Amino acid sequence: MIGELTAAAILRGLGTRRLGRRVDVHPELASTNRTAHALAEAGEPEGAVVIAEAQTRGQGRMGRRWVSPPGVNLYISLILRPRLAPAESAKITLLTAVALADTLKEHVPRAPRIKWPNDILLGGLKVAGVLSELACESERTLFVIVGIGVNLNYPRALMPPEIRERATSVMDEAGAAVDRVRVTRSLVRHMENRYIEFEEQGFAPIARCWNGYARMEGRRVRAHTPDGERAGRVRELDGSGFLVLDCEGGRTERVVSGDVVLLDGTEGH
Repeated sequence: MIGELTAAAILRGLGTRRLGRRVDVHPELASTNRTAHALAEAGEPEGAVVIAEAQTRGQGRMGRRWVSPPGVNLYISLILRPRLAPAESAKITLLTAVALADTLKEHVPRAPRIKWPNDILLGGLKVAGVLSELACESERTLFVIVGIGVNLNYPRALMPPEIRERATSVMDEAGAAVDRVRVTRSLVRHMENRYIEFEEQGFAPIARCWNGYARMEGRRVRAHTPDGERAGRVRELDGSGFLVLDCEGGRTERVVSGDVVLLDGTEGH
């Protein structure tokens, strides 16, 4: 396998200040999020990274299964302890999508896109996703577990039929296998840079980058939210982390969570 994932290889030349202070690589876990959550509850400081070569119960958003074969992809969770209110900490999911796009554009010939809220697409197909878990009490964030799955050297031809039509890998897009250690280091660095940017400058710079990667302005969408369906044209991701829609009758709707489906064509390239 290209770039066997070991803690020593990842830490060599990583150069981060806060994230990656501890790196644990496991041959197999139920899920990296579950292991990272247990570490965080036991008091593990911010910056710990949990990686698995395979997951038996990898999970995506909304309870979906994340197919996690051994030795080809990246399954990683990070422990963050932001000094932010829970509502602000929730924006770390969107921040992570930007950091993922920052990382993948270094390894593929065309720019990745973000699909609301945090899926990463290459050529209109999903290549990576984020599952964040927030632990808080009252108005205080205790910790955030940021789980990331990236299809790196996993050929579409070997993917299960149920995901092959909507998923891809960096290798399929780049035309060659990629060094998983290099991608892992790059991701941790970009996560740290965006996290510090968020702390120091607020969410507005992150929102601008998210909008640049998503390229959804003016697109007609239908949003499936916990409060029902919303349809309209996308104005932007605003500084509060809401997807703003211009709807019929001059109404403005703000989408906080849920799936968004484009109504005017494909996800694009």
